[in-house]
This record gives sequence, structure tokens and C-alpha cells, in this order.
Amino acid sequence: MPGLRALAHGPLLLLLLAGPRAEASEAWTPLGPPGGDVRSLAADPRDPRVAYLGTADGVLYRSDDAGQAWSLPSPGFPLRGMSLDDLVVGPDGSLFVAYWEVQGPGGGVARSTDGGRTFTLLPGLAGQGVRALAQAAGAPQVLVAGTLGGVFRSEDEGLTWRRISPPGHEEIRNVNSVVLDPRDARVIYAGTWHLPWKTTDAGVTWRPVRTGMIDDSDVMTLNLDHRNPDTVFATACSGIYRSADAGGRWSRIRGIPSSSRRTRAFAQDPFRPDTLYAGTTEGLWRSEDGSLTWRLLTAKDLVVNAVLPLPGGVVLLGTDGAGVLRSTDRGRSFAAANTGFSSRFIARVVTSPGGRVVAAVGHDRRYGGVFTTLADGTWAPLGTGLEGREVLSLAVTGAGPEEIGLAGTDDGVFLYALHCGFWRRLPTRIAGSEVNPRVIHLAAAGTRLVAAATPQGLLLSRDGGESWERQVLGMAAEVTAVAFSARPPHQLAAATPLGVFRSEDEGRRFVQVSNGVAGAQVRSLAFLPEDARVLFATTPIGLLRSADAGQTWARYGAGLPHSDISALAFGGPGAVYAGEFQRGSVYRSLDRGESWAAIEANGLAGERIFSLAVSGDRLLAGTTASGLKALSTRSGGPPAAGGTE
Repeated sequence: MPGLRALAHGPLLLLLLAGPRAEASEAWTPLGPPGGDVRSLAADPRDPRVAYLGTADGVLYRSDDAGQAWSLPSPGFPLRGMSLDDLVVGPDGSLFVAYWEVQGPGGGVARSTDGGRTFTLLPGLAGQGVRALAQAAGAPQVLVAGTLGGVFRSEDEGLTWRRISPPGHEEIRNVNSVVLDPRDARVIYAGTWHLPWKTTDAGVTWRPVRTGMIDDSDVMTLNLDHRNPDTVFATACSGIYRSADAGGRWSRIRGIPSSSRRTRAFAQDPFRPDTLYAGTTEGLWRSEDGSLTWRLLTAKDLVVNAVLPLPGGVVLLGTDGAGVLRSTDRGRSFAAANTGFSSRFIARVVTSPGGRVVAAVGHDRRYGGVFTTLADGTWAPLGTGLEGREVLSLAVTGAGPEEIGLAGTDDGVFLYALHCGFWRRLPTRIAGSEVNPRVIHLAAAGTRLVAAATPQGLLLSRDGGESWERQVLGMAAEVTAVAFSARPPHQLAAATPLGVFRSEDEGRRFVQVSNGVAGAQVRSLAFLPEDARVLFATTPIGLLRSADAGQTWARYGAGLPHSDISALAFGGPGAVYAGEFQRGSVYRSLDRGESWAAIEANGLAGERIFSLAVSGDRLLAGTTASGLKALSTRSGGPPAAGGTE
């Protein structure tokens, strides 16, 4: 198979975007790919067809058909970077969200009275990392929150809170789970990172309830039997426990192997009380005899974070990576139910000269990879052969029969062969040894030239990846970014921690043109398509631009922030788009990067932008937690002519 020419053209070669188009410069439209991490699930007791889903990055989804399809209420939950670990829906439909800051100590409780469209951040718990939330069954105005600092109680639906655990208590802290006795809201169980506690007087006094439980058990969930609240179930890192005397003594439930005993989710079927579900780090287990015997219902490598039984035998699972799984036969079989839901990190989105698009899902070795849509608009992984590898970079080049796709991974470079239906590793042999390096960036030109930026240096192939030569540029071996100019003869630019290098003969000879880029780490390089003298560099301190082939650099553009610019894309002549990482803002320049203006459109607020591309008249933004989104460029600039980061 002669290198890059191995790929035939076809409708499944690359990602063909499907889904609704965004209104012109008004809203970013979610596109997928579906799936990702789910932290929590809850249903509206008035109408169980209405379900809610929380993610680990502050995104809330809603379903109106018992979990078959999902949508983003707009504007939705207002805080990104928050893990939505517990959702509670009250008898009047009010939605309470317990959240904690993933990269810090903050958090709180938020309330929505309009189905998740808008939220009020409730005072009194601001700054508390809230890991658990419960509402009293007979007194819905009573809420109890478990935080890293202790246990708090509200008697006015969250408007005010008071601490009910002793301040500074060495044990009643790092609270993971709470539950209230439906007969008496003063009776509260609290599970901590180290065993459970109980109060029968709304927190005036507390006592440990740990007899029979293995010491140092991290109590993840607490549940009271619907028929008899004196029967309590607790799940912990050491297994599942049952108490028949309101926590007086615990016995460990048998039947689930010790390797699967770390149970993150637990639920009792409200319609068949003897049926229990245990969501573990090794699949979903079910008991139909009140916990005497258990059966594994899913693949053992499935991590289950949430279990939600619904009427009619429907069971929803929230998982790591696989998103939502749905059963209509009480767990006997499951199918993906991720329509409209995407909690994916889009590491790269790239368009080809023919206008096709490729999206790589990063940071997920099991459920990541490269994704495509089928002819009916549904999504599927693009081929096999990348399993267990993290895709870090993509390149697409050629047109028609010459169109090819390349993936740079943490384990070398791979090529997609359509007629074989799988990815094939390209042999990156240097001096007779196979290196298979971590490929940070890929660039391709024509159908034969490929350049790979790696910690071991610049790797260059002139035969579509069948053979490689290594270029050591200056004193630093590592190459952080690489780019080809759009027009032949293709110029090649490469960045190292010590400078920028440039070749005018397709990589045969390099000259160091600068001793760095304003002292900043270069994350990506890109030539202006219509003028190879103009070179851009994305860095943590802003977008830098050189108008003299990389010799001098300056932070360009009135209106563009001097902050982390993580992505770049080109539209029509003079049109450049830049993505700002932290705030989820996208900027547009219509004068080759001289001046900039923020694109005013809903749907990206608080997102972290990691990649950009232009496809036809749509701008594509790859986020770190919400998948791929699209925005029409028709009213915000000239029609796009194609281009990539």
C-alpha cells in the first residue's frame, strides 16, 4: 500500500457534519459526537418522562422522553468547571443542583423553577464544595447538604442554611452522601470519606453508626428501603452494606466480586422493591431478591456513576465515557441513549480541502478516538485500530481519491485506510529503530509530505509516512508545533522551546529565524493561506503574529485579549478566527489579524475552546467538555473558503 495513496474516497472517510444549522451569528449549535461522562441523573416526580443529567463541567441536560434524547436548556446552568454530583427534583418540579469546583474548593447549591433554563445560586453555601443533597419527603421545604466542611440544613427550600454538624469536627466532614428519614426529617444519615454518622434531632447531637462496617470505608451512597426506612443500604469502597435496625449494625452484602465492590451508585426499583441496582466501577449489578443474590448486567469494564429506574421497566445509567445507557426491560439489555448529549473533549477538529471535517475526542482511551457521522446523520467511531491510544493531532489533505486522514497519538502516527476500515500504524523508524513517539502536532501537504512534532524532534516523511527522517532543530530536541504553507513549494515552520525554524524547500534545509516567540510557549503555528510571509502562533499569553516569515513577532490585534489563545482557523481572504481558552470566547478578524472583534452569539459562554475549524459557511468550535459546536458565518463575515487550526 503506497503510503497516503492507500486511502480511497468515500462517504465515510471523514466526518460529515449533521444536525441543525446555527442561526446566523446568533447561536452555537451542539453537533456531538454523542456520549461522554455523566455524573448524576434525576427525574421529575410529577412526570418521570422529564429527566435531568449533570456533567463534571457544569453542564445540565434535560430529557422529555424518559431519557431517549437530551437537550440543553438555555441559558442553562451558569457555572463551568463545576461537577454536578447530585440532582434533586422536588414535588413541585423545582430542580436543585449540588455542585463543587473541580479545580478549587468552591461550590454550592442552585435552584431552577423553569425546568433547568435559568438558575438561582442559593446563598448560604457559597464557597462550599457540595457533594450530596437530599430533600425531606414529607417536608419539601427541608433540604440537607453534605459538603467538605460538614452538614448543612435549610428549612426554607435553600434560601438560608445553617451548619448542623459541629464546626471543626475531625470526622463529620468530607460528606459524600446524605439521606433523611421520610417519617421524621430530623433523622439524618451522613456518609463521609471515613464511615457514616447519624442524628435524630436535626443535628443537635450526632453519633457514629459504623458497627459491622470495615474501618476507613468511604461511604458513597445512602438509601432507605421504600417499604421500611429502618432498612438502610450504604455503598462504600469496601462494598455494599445493609442495616436492618436503622444503622445500629451493618452486614456486608455478598454476591458481588471484591474487584467490583467500589459502588458509586445504588437504586431501588420503586415499582419492584425487591429489585436493587448497584452501579460499580466494574459494571451494573442487579438483585431481584432484596440483595441475596446479584447478577452482572453490563460489560465489566463499564464505570457506572448514576442509576435511575423509571416507570415501564426503563432504567437509565450515567457512565464514564459511554454517556447514557438505557434499558426498557429492567436492565436485561442496554443501548446507548445519547441523542443530543455530548460531554466530549474535542482535541482537534480539522477540515479538508474538499470541505469534510474530522473530529478527535481526546483524554479518553476507551471511548475516545476519531469520530464520523453516517449517511443518516448518526455518529460512529471512524474505523478501528486506535483502541487504547489518545489522539492528540489530526491532518487531512488531498481531494477526491487522494484525500487522506492521519492521526497523531501518544503511540505514533496512524493512517486511515477506507477499504480496510481500520487505522494502520505508520512505521516511524529512525536509524533502524521503531520510536512511535508522542505526536503533539501533525501537518500534511499534497499527498506525500507529512511533518510530525514530537518530544524527540521533527519527523518528516516524503512518501506518505512509509519512511521518516529526523530533524534536530538547534539545541532543543522537542518540537511543539509544525505547519506547512498552503501553496507549493510548501514552506515548513517548526517551533521548539528555544526558537522558530523555517524551511523554504519542504524541509530539506532549516534556518533558525527567531530565538523564541516573545518568550512564550508555542502551542500551534499557522501560515496565512494567501501569504506565507505571515505566520501566527497561539500561546498562553495571546496570539502572536509575524509579518516577516517568523523573524520578529508581536501580539497583534486591537480587541483580542492577551490571554490563552488556544485555537486558530482561517475563512475567506483575510478572515481569521481565534479561540480564547478560559472564557469560551471566539474572535474574528477580517484584515489578516490586524484588528479583532468578539463574535456575539449564545451557546459558548463559559466553555473552554480547544480547537477551531471552518467548514463551508460554518465555524466549528471544539470544546473541552461539551463536544463540537457550530455557528453560521454568513452574516458575520465573508463566506468561508476552508481552513484549519
